[in-house]
Amino acid sequence: MTISEKWLTMILLCLSGSLMYWLPFFSEILYMPMIKAFGFSKTEIGILLSTFGTLSLIGYLPGGWLADRFSPRKLISVALLITAAGGFVFSTTPSFKICVILHGIWGISTACIFWSALIKTTRNWGSEDEQGRTFGILEGGRNLTELVLTTAILALFAFRGGDSAAFSETIVLTSVVLLILAILVWRCLSDKISVEQKSPQQKHEIDISTVIKTLKLPMVWLIAIVVLAAYAGMWGTIFFTPYASDAYALGDVGAGAIGAGKYWIAPFAAIAAGFFADRIGPAIAVFIFFIVMTGSFLVFAVIPGTPDLFLLLVLNGGLLAGVAFALRGTYFSLLERGGVPLAVTGIATGIVSVIGYTPDIFMPYLGGVILDTYPGSRGYQYLFLMVSALSFLGLIATYVIYRKTHKAAST
Repeated sequence: MTISEKWLTMILLCLSGSLMYWLPFFSEILYMPMIKAFGFSKTEIGILLSTFGTLSLIGYLPGGWLADRFSPRKLISVALLITAAGGFVFSTTPSFKICVILHGIWGISTACIFWSALIKTTRNWGSEDEQGRTFGILEGGRNLTELVLTTAILALFAFRGGDSAAFSETIVLTSVVLLILAILVWRCLSDKISVEQKSPQQKHEIDISTVIKTLKLPMVWLIAIVVLAAYAGMWGTIFFTPYASDAYALGDVGAGAIGAGKYWIAPFAAIAAGFFADRIGPAIAVFIFFIVMTGSFLVFAVIPGTPDLFLLLVLNGGLLAGVAFALRGTYFSLLERGGVPLAVTGIATGIVSVIGYTPDIFMPYLGGVILDTYPGSRGYQYLFLMVSALSFLGLIATYVIYRKTHKAAST
């Protein structure tokens, strides 16, 4: 594989890793236009997202098994194709039942067919000593893609009139891009392991005994705890928008700017974190990120938010956004340093994802309950205290990983 082919692969992975999630989360980009186009209630929009989340969680584990049995190139192409096909149906503004089915299908295509194949291909892309920057570049590239294309989609939506017809047109355009991307991945992505050819391809059968052996690896469970803690921290940053409004008395525009600002930090934080992790070691880097995250959320938990402390919101919030995306850009690099066999990367990723992404289920619910029970700044203090505690759990798990990897390297 030449250098140009290698970087074309990463570009395709970044584009795929971002665009695959656009259609299921289209309501995040154009929430009110979607309600107007389909005539759905906010509850029905929530049901669609819950359907996607539930099917995704179910699909992670079998998706890992698929990624270890079949070519990631084929899996990624098929997932993009299925998602695009669903998008063309979605653009016709079908009934609520059809939309529920579509979101269920997208949950399967993204989590069961796509996700583990993406992680395995990314791990294969970089050498053993480049895993931090490899996953950092992937996460940074995904975020940069999202920034650029979201702006383009919003501009097109406004240019076409901002009505229901324009909404359907943006869905069609997104689906066309997914279709083109599926063709490019099929034709351009290599089935070879990497430019370095890390080791002879391990082509043993992936059966139930392999799954059981992977389940018995302590490192897999430790990494799952790390991902869960980091992802809970990411959810903590999602609450910054209402926090800015309720505790700091910012208006809708100001609060929205606080929430959107973290996405401008994301690409740079993820990529820089990847190179930093390669320099000092992924486990040490993740450990440092968790120290910062635990302490910064604790600051918000201890100090009540008031309009007079706006600078604290900006500085501490920006720092938290940076470490949250730094963790997202580095935690899967622990697979390599943790000694998880390359041949079971898919299964390991499936196990880690099933556990690690459970904050998608409990964080919105717990956050809502806490904020409803304790209105105002106090509720956010309790919420951020909980996130800080989960972050501390990730810190402990990372320390255990470091001790295990350091001990293995010394023997």
